Amino acid sequence: MFLKHAWIPALAGMALFLGCDSKPNDTIPKTAPMAAKEAFELLPHLKYIAVMKDYKDIPVIAPQDLSGLYGNAWWFQNHAGQMDLTLTADEIKGLGADDLKNLGYIAPDVSMTSMQAALDKLQAHQIQAIPDAMQGVDLAKLDKLPTTEKESPKDFAALNGPLLREAYNAGLYRLLKGVPTQLWSDVSISKTLPNPKNAGETKIILAYQGTEIIEMTARQKADKTYGIVYIHYLVQPRTLAKAAAAAAPAK
Repeated sequence: MFLKHAWIPALAGMALFLGCDSKPNDTIPKTAPMAAKEAFELLPHLKYIAVMKDYKDIPVIAPQDLSGLYGNAWWFQNHAGQMDLTLTADEIKGLGADDLKNLGYIAPDVSMTSMQAALDKLQAHQIQAIPDAMQGVDLAKLDKLPTTEKESPKDFAALNGPLLREAYNAGLYRLLKGVPTQLWSDVSISKTLPNPKNAGETKIILAYQGTEIIEMTARQKADKTYGIVYIHYLVQPRTLAKAAAAAAPAK
């Protein structure tokens, strides 16, 4: 319900074209860029983090002060779960998100979408058991941070307090994984739209070869650099994965 599907054929066509005339990844920074003093300068950070997997750069594109941004962290994790985007065990460790895993809100290589699909197959007798990675995972908690204190007082206090940074940063990185690494070199900014109601916010639309794929919101920090407070996929990440697969050179 959140996505636009009209560009699926176009993406596939572009991927086939790119397969015939691929370009070097010269738009991917080799070292961490300077903090973004303009909203559009966040794109090199996204490319660098997604391709180089440098977790230390994530705080540079996240807000310094997360006060009032619990809902944003909630969205990152929930939207990632909807898009079937997961973290590996090594990524969870590297991101410092072990507490989030131990509480049951994320699981290595499992999303609420993939687990629900497996449970549906189990119920339909299409499989004999759910995958090992899903054993012991609570679908009621997976990718669903509590929305209110009443829902889970102890967890909410931790997640909206000392664990908010790890939930936020891990969710941000998790969403970046929706764009395959080989496509990031061809991702560009389609639009930057200042928020008329908030001078410190800018909407950014990212496009892959001219097709809009991600909408995000950048917010200016106290030090006048920008961080990301919202990410929303306009096309399914699995569509981007198909485009990447079609663009890959034949073995």
